[in-house]
Amino acid sequence: MTVPDGALGRRIAWAGMLLAGLWSIVQVSFVFMGNYDELVLMPAHLAFALAVTFALYPAVSKSRKTDEAREAGGDRNPVDAAISILAIAASALVLAYYLWNREALALRIPLVDSLSSVDTAVGLAIVVMVVEGGRRVAGLGMTIVVLVFIAYAFAGPSLPTALRHSGLSLADFLDLQVLTTEGIFGTPIGVSATYVFYFILFGAFLEATGGGQLFINLAIAMTGKYRGGAAKAATTGSALLGMTSGSAVANVMGTGIFTIPLMKRTGYKPHFAGAVEALSSTGGQLMPPMLGAAAFIIAQNLGVPYSAVVIASVLPAIVYYLAVFLAVDLEARYRDIRPIPPEDRVPLAKSLPQLYLLLPLAYLIYAVMSGRQLMAGAVEAVGISIAVSLFSAASRLGPRRILKALAEGGSRAITVAIPCAAAGIVVGIVVQTGIGVRFTELLVALSGDNLLICLVAVSVGCIVMGMGLPTTAAYIMGATLFVPTLMQLGVNQMAAHLFVFYFSCLSMITPPVALASFAAASIAGTSSSRVGWTTVRLAVPAYLVPFAFVVEPALIMEGDAVPTMVSFATALIGVYALAAANVGYMRRRNRPVERVLLIGAAVALIYPSLWVSTAGGIVLAAIFLWQGATRSVEPVGATTSGTQPG
Repeated sequence: MTVPDGALGRRIAWAGMLLAGLWSIVQVSFVFMGNYDELVLMPAHLAFALAVTFALYPAVSKSRKTDEAREAGGDRNPVDAAISILAIAASALVLAYYLWNREALALRIPLVDSLSSVDTAVGLAIVVMVVEGGRRVAGLGMTIVVLVFIAYAFAGPSLPTALRHSGLSLADFLDLQVLTTEGIFGTPIGVSATYVFYFILFGAFLEATGGGQLFINLAIAMTGKYRGGAAKAATTGSALLGMTSGSAVANVMGTGIFTIPLMKRTGYKPHFAGAVEALSSTGGQLMPPMLGAAAFIIAQNLGVPYSAVVIASVLPAIVYYLAVFLAVDLEARYRDIRPIPPEDRVPLAKSLPQLYLLLPLAYLIYAVMSGRQLMAGAVEAVGISIAVSLFSAASRLGPRRILKALAEGGSRAITVAIPCAAAGIVVGIVVQTGIGVRFTELLVALSGDNLLICLVAVSVGCIVMGMGLPTTAAYIMGATLFVPTLMQLGVNQMAAHLFVFYFSCLSMITPPVALASFAAASIAGTSSSRVGWTTVRLAVPAYLVPFAFVVEPALIMEGDAVPTMVSFATALIGVYALAAANVGYMRRRNRPVERVLLIGAAVALIYPSLWVSTAGGIVLAAIFLWQGATRSVEPVGATTSGTQPG
């Protein structure tokens, strides 16, 4: 029976936030240690993540996805509470096990030295807690994926020939999963522990000083006085805030509560307002210089500096956001949507004196691009946040607000740490069983060595695999299964990883499971399916851009400057054509044949071939001139301005 006053849930949640704050302090302490032991850092990272998860996320709760419900402890009953408390205690024992045995673990030989009964018990406990933690944080989808792979690990000898392998014993499975760096403590959790956590912590401090709200105020001040200003402010603000949130859903919930009602008040339809916010917030993970958490894993997988991933992402991100911006501008022209009312705008003159709040972000960008150690750079940026907050009473971080920011950083970090640990199980099984090699051979054979067919299959696979999963986990599993296939077909290594990364991000807005679109629909007060499909329609350029940079890596800064600039310029023009086709309006409302021609011109322009792009440009120019000459003539089948085009 649920405790009527929620006191039990609140007490456990309070303990969870206390643990989250302590976790942040422990993580920061590793930066000052200099040479830290990974056999201490990664188990500590996982143990704290599990403990915080079991404290903040009830076993069963309809509303556990919202921050308010999570921080209130959700719906707790005595059985749920008892299980959570036992799991928290077990997490502490796991950390104690690794601390006590760190020397023996460093010297043991995997798959040679046998496991003791304690090793087996601890290993089983870790796997069970990671799977259950993944269910609580990421949902049932991730749990099913992990359980299917675990079943595959043990059922190998009885499977059909194409999937058959020698199978794993329980001892070998646990040995590789929890006592080596090829499973749960592999690259994903390592990146979470050494990079991602610190950037999430910085984001919490930036928000605590008012930097996040400043992004929104600046976006409204810069775009609010123009037609469709609310949607343009949403696009700009979400792009800026997305650099630090790293989560599409968190970005929607953080900015959408301001921007979606504002878009509706100024004339945008609820489903269009929700779609703009979902699309803009999802793009925040693709926005340099601070991309989503998966970008750190890309750098780790490629063995390149993080700045190399940032540079490769610049041009595709510009194309992405220009597509959104053009769509909302054309919609505003078609609907004659008014600017944001003056009373809803924060004057730029009022925001400019607060720009000092962005100095920590400027320093962090400098640290990233200059090759500074990312852990140290992020912690230094946190210190700068505390220092600059002292300039104003409104932004000042006293002891209480610092502790709250530490706790908030830790509580947000579990949304990356736990899925990374769960994804590590999958990665370990793929390596242990050799299914990755078989999968590559199968996909290449099915595509008939045709790159386009393979790219379409991989894009669909990434979206399906990403349904309901955090982007980081979706990318990890997609990269494990699909990147080797793309590379075997000759795709540039960076382009292959970014292709999987992009479609892992786009899974957040692609129905039937589109978490960012669902979050935006809840704020907009409209149908989630209508928001989802409107988002897909507006996002068509985003679906095409990854194909373009695979075919022509110049779009990700691979190659000479001239091909890069030509491909970029034609892609931008193509995005304009596609936005006009999507909205149904360019210089006037499009006739059906014009819309079809615009789509063809857009695809031709985005396709990285000079001759093909030239043909698309000629078609676009012809339609542009024709509409200018006939704009005073209302097309056949024209509707009133209150009707959604096409």
